[in-house]
Amino acid sequence: MVKKIAIIGGGIVGSTAAYYLARSGHTVTVFDHGVGQATRASAGIICPWFSLRRNKPWYFLVSKGAEFYHQFMQDLKDDGYNTDAIYQIDGTIMIRNTDKRVQKDLDQAEAKQEASPSIGEVKKLSTEDISDYLPLIESDHPATWVEGGGRVHGDALIDTLHQAIQDLGGKIIREKAQLKKESGDIYISTPSVAKHNFDRLLLSPGPGLTNLLEPLGYKVDIRAQKGQLFVLKHTDWIYQHWPVIMPPGQSDIIPFNNGEIIIGATHEDDQGDNLDVDEAVLHELRDEARKWMPSVDDHDIVESKVGTRAHTSDFSVLVGVVPDLDNVWAVSGLGSSGLTSGPFLGYQWAKLVETDAWDIDKEAFPIEKYIQANNAQ
Repeated sequence: MVKKIAIIGGGIVGSTAAYYLARSGHTVTVFDHGVGQATRASAGIICPWFSLRRNKPWYFLVSKGAEFYHQFMQDLKDDGYNTDAIYQIDGTIMIRNTDKRVQKDLDQAEAKQEASPSIGEVKKLSTEDISDYLPLIESDHPATWVEGGGRVHGDALIDTLHQAIQDLGGKIIREKAQLKKESGDIYISTPSVAKHNFDRLLLSPGPGLTNLLEPLGYKVDIRAQKGQLFVLKHTDWIYQHWPVIMPPGQSDIIPFNNGEIIIGATHEDDQGDNLDVDEAVLHELRDEARKWMPSVDDHDIVESKVGTRAHTSDFSVLVGVVPDLDNVWAVSGLGSSGLTSGPFLGYQWAKLVETDAWDIDKEAFPIEKYIQANNAQ
């Protein structure tokens, strides 16, 4: 049965869900005014297996997300879309402060390899080995090499998904959407159309979830985290197939095969929805990157990007049915791991709409903890 699907938020979760639902023949409309979208302002490192976070539900999402990318890219290719600029696997180098930390990585890899075959080969690198993999990098510390580590270009991914959604008959409405209630029913209102109805609704607007639900009387535990990065580019860097570099700190070094190297991103918890580029913060990013890439000052910044990620107060993911709204779901709080877990979550919601079942354990993701309906109108 064809369903009328509405999705508010055209970032990685909403766009992936819309793509798969449109692919299955449903009537899909995505509402995305695009301001501050984290996905477009990001470059993601797909290498989640070595985090020290002990949050098992979070790890379930990111590990499944890393595996899902292979199916995701193949589906796009099968539909005729070029994914070369979106997702690249050239390995990841995690620079560590001690040999003991490298050994911990090796132990983790051995324990997780069966469930996560995408990890590939994992080995210790000496300081000399690191520069062999990426000549621009200098380090006095050992590192862990992860063969299956990849990278995602957020802008390229969203552009491709939005094109695919429309090619498959879906609509993207570039307007700010509001939720309204009438006679107990929820509908969507935009500046050009007063009332949009739907059979199923997914709310995936990042930090904007609060503004969507508060007018209906909900209290939402979501806050914005500002992220900034900058882009360097040189023709000598094209098609080098260099790995991602993850040093201590927030200045990850992410080379793409189009000749870009992306540096960042920041994690600023006190800026709210401020989307202004802060040159002082970018200067700090550059100072940090210089410790590992001394030539960073030899190249001009060709672009700076700013977006806002969504976080819950305990940095857990918010996912599930909005309390008291049986046909409305919400996904938010993915933080800086959104490019890893987002496609998997979007695909899972599409699967839920299609089959009434998904692989998300409701008990592991208690949405009532983050969206309280006590005052719902």
